[in-house]
Amino acid sequence: MRRRAMPSNKAELEARLAAAHPGDSVRGLFFKSVLSFVQQQAGLPALETVRQGALGAAYTDLLTYPARDFLTLLYRAADALEPLLGPEDAVFHACGEKDVTRFSTGPGMLIFGIISRGDPQKLFAGAQMGYGAAVSYGSRDYVPTGPTSGTLHMRRDMLPPAYHEGILTGALKVLGLRGTARATPRGIDSADYDIQWA
Repeated sequence: MRRRAMPSNKAELEARLAAAHPGDSVRGLFFKSVLSFVQQQAGLPALETVRQGALGAAYTDLLTYPARDFLTLLYRAADALEPLLGPEDAVFHACGEKDVTRFSTGPGMLIFGIISRGDPQKLFAGAQMGYGAAVSYGSRDYVPTGPTSGTLHMRRDMLPPAYHEGILTGALKVLGLRGTARATPRGIDSADYDIQWA
């Protein structure tokens, strides 16, 4: 069912763009994953709108591209997909889930297959390594809070919290588990994520 389109929060986008440093970068496979998701959900005309300007580049999975461009892509994807998926946070969450699923079959195979061995505690304890294979910026520190829970502290990461919530719940799905991730923002580029699973 189509909903009334609401433009994504451009003031928030500008604040996130300002928090990004010039050398901050994201692997091309994440750009490709979001672009593919837009086309799958909303069709080729929506994809062409999203790809205007710098986002018309031909992305290669393992090469890196400016984080500012990826932020712009997420907010354009929200504009394209809100009528189908709901508010921008729902779109960001869906993009995060898609991206981590794609990552787990490529550069993330080491993290998901060998290091975690199906154990979420080991997976999230390796978050800095996993994110380090995906982006060039930020720090992530994981603290277990129980047998099936923990908190991931992210600092200097300007992507929307809902996107990371999608990555974290998507990571649990990759392991065959169901769970939740709830962000407590600490600033435009910092948040703590309480993760639980069963």
